[in-house]
Amino acid sequence: MNPFVFVFLDGFGLGDPAPSNPLFTSGITVIEEIAGKKLIKGIDVSRPEVLIKGIDATLGVDGLPQSATGQTALFTGKNAPETLGFHLPAFPDKKLIELIRMHNILKKLDNAGYRPTFANAYTDSYFERAKLRRNMHSVTTHCMLSAGLRLRKEKDLMENNAVYWDIVREHLHINYNPQVTPIDPFCAGEHLAHISRSHEFVLFECFATDLTGHSCDNHKAEKILATLDSFFSGILKAKTCSTNLLICSDHGNIEDLRVKTHTTNLVPLIVIGPDAHHFYSVERIDQVTPQILTLFGL
Repeated sequence: MNPFVFVFLDGFGLGDPAPSNPLFTSGITVIEEIAGKKLIKGIDVSRPEVLIKGIDATLGVDGLPQSATGQTALFTGKNAPETLGFHLPAFPDKKLIELIRMHNILKKLDNAGYRPTFANAYTDSYFERAKLRRNMHSVTTHCMLSAGLRLRKEKDLMENNAVYWDIVREHLHINYNPQVTPIDPFCAGEHLAHISRSHEFVLFECFATDLTGHSCDNHKAEKILATLDSFFSGILKAKTCSTNLLICSDHGNIEDLRVKTHTTNLVPLIVIGPDAHHFYSVERIDQVTPQILTLFGL
């Protein structure tokens, strides 16, 4: 089976070709060169080893899509907003945690004998701080905990065997560990690709895009898009020919800096690799994980 590197970008949608959309005014050059066009509404690229299209994140439930339900749907293949009857922000509740424990992609792949992993590095103090907020964990953390997989820590990061959520380690350097030196995003991309050499499925989460969208700050948006451009370039250069790079999101946000909220825009599904054509029929975020599992024979 061909390996997957799944880059989850929180709050990353397909917006209008407008001045308020940094994906139109600035963009991500390396993806645009592959696509031959901007990452905006209406994009539909399908050719050998490349698929780029918009897919639905609302899942038939009224209101703005949110992180807890969107991520649960994305990583379990279950319609989490429909289960609750509404879109839930931030951290998953008991019902969603049960869905995650039963159906998340990391656990299913691990149970089937594959080697899945979450590439994000946790700070050494993460669980101490989590207790102060009543053990509220992200969907991805619940995926890891329920699968019983090893969490990567700062030591792994220093050995270039993990990637920090902001890609360049700047947030960690400023807020938690000044001894951690920020790195070039291209190198972070290479590190992520190298992790996939020993795992069939690698998941990485970046929520800087969602934070930037909420800030409505165009300068910050240009900065994170430039970071992603270099990051994806590093992944594409270092990954093997058989490895699939898959990029997707849970809801829109950064593509419309006129509003601080999420959007109902379609989110991009980007697959670059030998299995790209298998994802053409995917139309919603809760169909991504089932298609990946199908390719793994599950």
